[in-house]
Amino acid sequence: MNANKIKIIFMGTSHFAVFHLKELLNYYKIVCVITKPDNYSNRGQKLTFNPIKKLVLQHKINILQPSSLNNKEFLNSILKYKFNIIIVVDYGLLIPPSILNIPSLGCINVHASLLPRWRGAAPIQRALYENDTQTGISIIKMNSYLDAGDIIYQKKCDIHLNETYGTLHNRLCILGLKGLLYVLNIFSKGKDIILKPQNQYDIKTTYAKKILKKESKINWSLSAKKIECIIRAFNPYPGTYFLLKNERFKIWYAEIVDNNFNKKISVPGEILYVNINSSININTINGILKIKVIQPSGRIPMNIRDFFNNKKYIKLFSKGKILK
Repeated sequence: MNANKIKIIFMGTSHFAVFHLKELLNYYKIVCVITKPDNYSNRGQKLTFNPIKKLVLQHKINILQPSSLNNKEFLNSILKYKFNIIIVVDYGLLIPPSILNIPSLGCINVHASLLPRWRGAAPIQRALYENDTQTGISIIKMNSYLDAGDIIYQKKCDIHLNETYGTLHNRLCILGLKGLLYVLNIFSKGKDIILKPQNQYDIKTTYAKKILKKESKINWSLSAKKIECIIRAFNPYPGTYFLLKNERFKIWYAEIVDNNFNKKISVPGEILYVNINSSININTINGILKIKVIQPSGRIPMNIRDFFNNKKYIKLFSKGKILK
């Protein structure tokens, strides 16, 4: 079998999926793309397309957007296409056995973690959230369980000191694509793939639950280190914020001053020190968080010097104020 004989149905939704699909179009025949249905945004006023659909429309590829994968109508619709492999990249739904069993080369999934760690919806962000020092890419042969299939390929990746969701996402896109092209090349040559079963009872098995909007509000009763991890995990999406006098401020970059320091006379969220040229120091349950890049509601992110060019913030962010 050569590359020309590999016929792909691609399933994906996000920007992570777009990165892979865009490159696959240069090498392989994509007979159909399956993605999630369109959503309404702005309180239901505007119909929006996900990143995969936008790319598909540009390339005029066949597209399906089923609300369910478990009905005969959808099954019959994909059987119209001649394909021998399904590639899933951040699609967002479990694939039922009725579909998994169709292609002769199987269904493979590109997942942004070192499985079995961080199965689920948000593996990149949860790795940062928990201050992991290493992550990577796993390509698995899918089964009917969540990210639990046999491993075809894995590649490790160190997490940098100031890594954000955005920077790690982009690095894992590159690793994932390289791995996917490597695996497809093996398939195209007709070679056997060595599978590594996942131990379902491995103590390393963890689940990356979906990021909820309520998690983006900073809890100053956490340690400075934990808050700093969350800021990086939620940068650029969904962002982290606090309230002061009912005004919302996002934090995009912060540093830990002293992770073992806590002033007994201060409370979590209290402004301990302000330097209008460089930082705002906030007390936490353990350690001090130094805010370096901040974004007032309706404004762009800015460093502290630019932020305090607005004189009202000098008074608002005075020592002793409590952030909520």
